Amino acid sequence: MHTLEPKVSLGLYADSSATYINACLIKTDGLDILAEPISLTRSYSPELKERLLHLKYPDDVANADFMTELNRDLVAEHGAVAEELLEQVSRHIPKVDVVGYSGHLVHLGISDRQAVLWGSGTDLAQKLHIPVINRFIQTDLQAGGMGHPILSTFWEAAMRPRKKPLAIISLGGITTLTYIGELGEQYAFDVGVGCLLLDRWLQRHMDVEMDFDGTWAEKGRVDERLLAYLMKTPYLAQKPPKSLDRNDFNHLLDHVEGSSPADGAATLTAFIVESILTACSFLPQPPLEWILTGGGALNPAIVLRLKKKLGAQVSTISEINMPHYNLNAAGYAFLAVRSLMGLPITFPTTTGVSEPISGGLYHAVSEE
Repeated sequence: MHTLEPKVSLGLYADSSATYINACLIKTDGLDILAEPISLTRSYSPELKERLLHLKYPDDVANADFMTELNRDLVAEHGAVAEELLEQVSRHIPKVDVVGYSGHLVHLGISDRQAVLWGSGTDLAQKLHIPVINRFIQTDLQAGGMGHPILSTFWEAAMRPRKKPLAIISLGGITTLTYIGELGEQYAFDVGVGCLLLDRWLQRHMDVEMDFDGTWAEKGRVDERLLAYLMKTPYLAQKPPKSLDRNDFNHLLDHVEGSSPADGAATLTAFIVESILTACSFLPQPPLEWILTGGGALNPAIVLRLKKKLGAQVSTISEINMPHYNLNAAGYAFLAVRSLMGLPITFPTTTGVSEPISGGLYHAVSEE
């Protein structure tokens, strides 16, 4: 019987909001996670964050000189976080086999089958002297998939000891649902907008980055008529597999104008929750447990509303003793090893590919 050789893999993940860069080391054979992950999180430099947040697609991407400079700076900052973690563990983890790299997502368009993620895998491999695998999303798009969600295999491995079926809700800018069945079957799709509109609403009206601790939502009242209108968004009724670009729902924010800052926050918070409830109808069976992760899992207004409405066990990722901040990076580390092993990463029930496929683009370390 063939045995998959365990690898030490470093995942490097940068969120599309340019908030943080996370590096995470795991040991895996592409099927199981064989050791406790070790991770490190660092913020972007203010200067690079400002450039990323004001990056215009497609105009800036078409400017070769601008993007060459931006790529150099991205790889420098991303690589520095990886190097810091590698230095911390060098005494007891002397060798890392591969890096799984997200890059910085600029654009994901399902209709034009385009994914623009910036950050060179070749340059990162040379900087770290470790082979790099990236472009997981692009591989899936080229195979006819939607490019996202791509971490269902990681979640199946991470949640192996827990009772099934269960669902993982990632409350980032976009809300993503991953369902793991009793036999390990995987379903995943983007539910709808997550915290993105809520954050932008408060940035626009209160000059705060987000609804820390759900304070603004708790002060306000839900506008039920407005909520009903938002819930008529056609995407919510669309059957999976389905995926969103983070800007697909931007137009909805105009309909919230006229609300007070607090009422707008309360209504957008309710919109996040009601979208998840609507998505339940697409699942094969009701989950025995819901696990919440992502930045929204730190927002009590969202968490308490979900615990009240889902009608099952609801736990945040921290409540089950998994640190929320390393999960995406750990996921990319896991994908890199599955890619090395030729194991499938996406499926007809996750991204809509016609058959299970592996993915990613391998960048060797040049001897020059």
